[in-house]
Amino acid sequence: MKKRGWGCEFLIALLLVLICFAVSGWSEEKKAEKGEERDFTILSEYNRVVVGMDKKEWEFDIKVQNLGNREEEILLKVEAPPGWKAALYKKWDGFQVKGVKLGKEEGNNSVLLALKINAPEKGVKEGVEYLFRISGSTKDEAIGRTLDFILSFEKGVKPTEAKGLTLKAEYPSVRGAAGDKFEFVIEVKNDTDKARVFELLTEAPSGWAAYCTPRWEEEKKISAIKVDAKSSEWIKVFLVPPPMVTTGEYPARLIAKSEGEQVSMDLKAVITGTYELKLGSEAEVLGTGETRNIKAIAGKEKHYTLYVWNEGSAPITDVNFYVTQKPKDWEINFEPKKIPSLNPLALKAPEFHKIDVKIKPKEKAIPGDYLLTISAIGKESKAEMELRVTVGKPMIWGWIGIGIVIGVIAVLVFVFVKLGRR
Repeated sequence: MKKRGWGCEFLIALLLVLICFAVSGWSEEKKAEKGEERDFTILSEYNRVVVGMDKKEWEFDIKVQNLGNREEEILLKVEAPPGWKAALYKKWDGFQVKGVKLGKEEGNNSVLLALKINAPEKGVKEGVEYLFRISGSTKDEAIGRTLDFILSFEKGVKPTEAKGLTLKAEYPSVRGAAGDKFEFVIEVKNDTDKARVFELLTEAPSGWAAYCTPRWEEEKKISAIKVDAKSSEWIKVFLVPPPMVTTGEYPARLIAKSEGEQVSMDLKAVITGTYELKLGSEAEVLGTGETRNIKAIAGKEKHYTLYVWNEGSAPITDVNFYVTQKPKDWEINFEPKKIPSLNPLALKAPEFHKIDVKIKPKEKAIPGDYLLTISAIGKESKAEMELRVTVGKPMIWGWIGIGIVIGVIAVLVFVFVKLGRR
C-alpha cells in the first residue's frame, strides 16, 4: 500500500512539474511575441479614382504608418504601367522619397507622402483601368506590404465644387519661434438652406501635430462641427512643431467635408528661429576668473563680470537686467542696463556680451554667505543665475585688531622690563 501511495504522489508531482514548464514556456513565448511585434501599412483614403481626361499630371495622398512597437526603416517603390511615370514625394518639399524611417510613438510613427503620376505623351484611354502598385518592405525584408492604386478616365468628369461652403482664416500665415504653438482662427461658413455637419481634417508636415478646437474652448479637441443654415461657426487650428525644428516655411491644410462635398484652405507656419538666452560667469566662459561664488566686503562696491549670450538661431531683442532676489539694503546696479539686440552666437567667432554688475553689501552686513538672483529678460527669451556672495569685514578692522594685539604685547614687555629692573 505504501509503495502504491508513493507511486501516486510521484506521478502527481511529475504532472505538476510538466504543467509548470508548459505554462512557463507559453508565458515566455507570449512575452517574446509581444517584444517582437512588428507591422506597418500603406494607406490611401481612395484607391480607385476616376478623373477627367483634360490633365496629364495628378497627385494623391499616400500614408505610411508603423503599427509595431519598434522603429522601422521602410523601403518604398512604385510600379507604373508602361509609358507612365509615377513616384512618391515628400508632401511639402517636393523631393522624391524611396524610404522612410518611422518611430513607434504616436506623432512620429507615420508620414504623409504624395503619389505623383504623369501620363504618357500618347495620352490615355477612356474606361481603361491603370494599375499603380506601391510596395514597401522593412530594411531586413522581414515584412512587406503593397497598395494597389487604380486610376481610370472619363470624359467630362470634374471635381465636385462645394456650393455654399467656405473657409476663411483671419491670418492664414503665422510666424513664430521653434517651440511655439501656431494658432489659426478659421470661420466655417454654411450658406446653404439647411444645417450641415462638417468633418474636419488636417494635413500637417511630417513630425508636426495638428488638431482643431472650438474658438473659445481650446482644451476641447474636435473632429467635426455642426453649422446651422445661413450661418457660421468659428474654430481654431493648432499646429505644434516637433523638437529641434529648423527655420523655414511649413505649409499645412484644413479640409472640411460635408455630404460628399469638401472645401479646403492652405495654412502656413513660418519658423523664424529659436531663442535661448544664457548667462554665465567668467570662469564658465573663459575657463579662468571668478565663478558664481564670489567675495565682497561690507560697505564696499564689488565689480562682477557677467556674460550673456544667445544660443538660438534668431536675435533676441530688448534684453533688460534685474535682481529678483537680494538681501535687504544691498545696492545692485548693471552697466549696461539693457542690450537692444542680442544676435545668435557665430560658431566660428562666438560673441559674448559683458555686463558689469556692481554689488554693494550694506555697511553693517554680518559676515557670512548671501544669495543673489540675477535675471535677464528679453522679448523672446529669458534666463537667470544665482550668485553666492561671501561677505567679510573691511580690512580696517583687521588692522585695528593687529594694532590692539601689538599694543597689548608692548604693554606686557614694558611691565616685564620695569619689574625686571626692580
